[in-house]
Amino acid sequence: MGQRGGNRGNDRKMRITGVLLLVLLSTVATEAAVAESRERVVVVEAETVALPCAVSSRDKVLLILWYKDSTAAVPIFSYDSRSEVPRSWISERVLGSRASAQFFPDSKIHYLQLEDVQKTDSGLYSCRVDYRRSPTQRAKINLTVIVPPGVPTVLQDDGTQVDHTLGPYNQGSLINITCQVVGGDPPPQLTWWQGEKLLDGDTESAGGGVYRNTLTVGPLTRDHLNNFYACQAFNTDLIAPLSKAVTLDVNLEPLTVELLGPDEALTSGVEYKVTCQSTGARPTAVLTWWLDGQQLFNHTSHTEEQGNVTVSTLRLVPSEDDGGKVLQCLAQSPSINHQPIQDTRTLQVYYVPLVDLTLDEGINIENIKEGDNVTLICSVTANPPVKHVYWYHRGSQLEGNASAGITMNNLKLKLRDIQRDQAGLYSCVASNIVGDGESDPLVLHVKYVPVCSSTLDQVLGAAKEDQVELVCRVDASPDRVTFRWYFRTPEQLVALDPKLSTAQDRSSVLNYRVVKDDDYGEVLCFAANDLGEQSVPCSFSVVPTREPDAPENCTLTNQTTDTLVVQCRPGYDGGLKQRFILEVFESVESAESVESYGDSEGDSRGVVTNVTVGEVPVFAVDDLQPGTSYFLVVYALNDQGASRRRHLHSFTLPTVPDHRTRLYPTHIFPITPILGVLIGVVGGLVVVAVVVVVVMKLRGESRRAKVLNQGPAGLKLPVPRPTTLQQHVKEAGGANSGPDLILCRPGNRIFVRGRRGYTTQAEACEYLPESPLQH
Repeated sequence: MGQRGGNRGNDRKMRITGVLLLVLLSTVATEAAVAESRERVVVVEAETVALPCAVSSRDKVLLILWYKDSTAAVPIFSYDSRSEVPRSWISERVLGSRASAQFFPDSKIHYLQLEDVQKTDSGLYSCRVDYRRSPTQRAKINLTVIVPPGVPTVLQDDGTQVDHTLGPYNQGSLINITCQVVGGDPPPQLTWWQGEKLLDGDTESAGGGVYRNTLTVGPLTRDHLNNFYACQAFNTDLIAPLSKAVTLDVNLEPLTVELLGPDEALTSGVEYKVTCQSTGARPTAVLTWWLDGQQLFNHTSHTEEQGNVTVSTLRLVPSEDDGGKVLQCLAQSPSINHQPIQDTRTLQVYYVPLVDLTLDEGINIENIKEGDNVTLICSVTANPPVKHVYWYHRGSQLEGNASAGITMNNLKLKLRDIQRDQAGLYSCVASNIVGDGESDPLVLHVKYVPVCSSTLDQVLGAAKEDQVELVCRVDASPDRVTFRWYFRTPEQLVALDPKLSTAQDRSSVLNYRVVKDDDYGEVLCFAANDLGEQSVPCSFSVVPTREPDAPENCTLTNQTTDTLVVQCRPGYDGGLKQRFILEVFESVESAESVESYGDSEGDSRGVVTNVTVGEVPVFAVDDLQPGTSYFLVVYALNDQGASRRRHLHSFTLPTVPDHRTRLYPTHIFPITPILGVLIGVVGGLVVVAVVVVVVMKLRGESRRAKVLNQGPAGLKLPVPRPTTLQQHVKEAGGANSGPDLILCRPGNRIFVRGRRGYTTQAEACEYLPESPLQH
């Protein structure tokens, strides 16, 4: 048994050895009969590739082995179907987990699939397939892995990287733009494109796996603005080229500049808005304003919506001197150094005439004397020309008057035989459509010999042994004057002692004493200056003092319910200082009673009130009763006595009734025809009764007037008619009676109560004649 078992073991070993020898011999024989095939596979890095290995579908595949590189002895992949369950194996050292097999028994191709292909996966792969009966097959696959280049970048001249926009570059520039990529196997080709047009295909290696293509563009024009330039990098047809596109931005000079609006004449001193517009610049143009080379800054600018239109508005206030000057609007790019473009306009400025007033040549303004001939010249500068020229003296317009020696010829004013009253301010006014221009005033000083300041002879009263001051005032040019005083006798002029007078400026005061009757008379004052002595002296009449004359032209100037205002003109003061008295009486009888006793000053019998004033006889009387008649007496008083009286009737205004609204209803009855007839009859009877009463009253007043006119001591005093309140005056008779009737001015009003209330009527104010008792 043991031997038999040992023999069996030996037999088994011999059988295995024999099988191995057969397999080896079969393998050697098969290798000699293997058919080889080659194939090239190209793939892009990071993609997935399937390496094919052809198999026969007519025989069963027992074993598939994959090798990389011909020198490798160890397979990188195997597929073994010799057992009942096929098994596969992958070399993780070489392929990692990226490899997988795709084998379908019914397919003729076996694939070795590699994912995420790396550059190191490139090489020669071999595939060996063993069959059950067929000879072994081998296939070789040359795997080429393409490494794409990096994403292109675009560089400007200064080496800065551009993402989207090149520039901006100035118009007229020549620029270089560079496309650069890093990496790529095989080396990539770089090309520049504009749309579908190839611009440049020259690729240069910069070393270190860097590749470049530089494109030259320019000189830049408007056509280059916003052009698209694309750089493409490619090294295989398996993938689309990598591309980088940029846009070219260009700074552009302005195309146009224009002053807008009509070229019209401007008016001096008026603000205008002048507009200038420029187009075509990028960025927007800078607009500047110039006037005859002088830059103006009073303007504002803005950009229109379309972006390349710039508008600037200048606020211009032209002056007279700006006429004929050139206004310029300059447009210039803020980024490009270029010659600005401009539009110009010559200003035409209208203005009020400029007027200058001078004297004609040969006339010395400091030495013009009465009787000289003087010519004034009006020099005018105006645009448009003047239409009229006017002359003014002391603010009043002059008219030509040849007989008075005033002639106007074009722009000249001639004053022949000039007089002192023609001295003063002269001006010339020139007029055009813009307005009136007036010259500065020219002051003419006319020299003349002294003349009296007052043309009236002065009358002064003096008693014997009194000393009076005679004041002699003169007008003169030059005003340095000397004085001489004389007393006129029937035979000659007697010079008075200079020591009796003192002079100051253009006045001289003479202290004159009356000693005897012969000292009354006319005293004369002569003044002299550098031009000579006055021809008509100033005259003073020294007369004996007496009582003053009565005030004149006494008028009621205002009246209210409790106030009366009376204004008079002073009469001769009798040579002494005088004062004025107004006495207010309730009636004429009261005045007669007072005047019967002579001077009433201090006597208050029958006097409502009195008012005393100084140099000006204006009286205001208040606190009177409303609606009351008063009798007024006015006279003057000095140390020699009282003047004659002036008499005046007056009254205060009545108060206006206070009409109050009834608190009970008023019934309005309809007027029937019969009631109307009755009202008419009654009204007629009332009118007849009123007429009868008025006639009887007038007769009574007439009788009363006759009695009063035959008053005591023959005094005749008119009595006013109370129906009209008219003031009366009648002569008192005798040598002292005079024309004392003075009419009220239109401003005086009489209030008369009628059916519809108070109305006014203009009445005459009459003054009573002076009483003989006044003297």
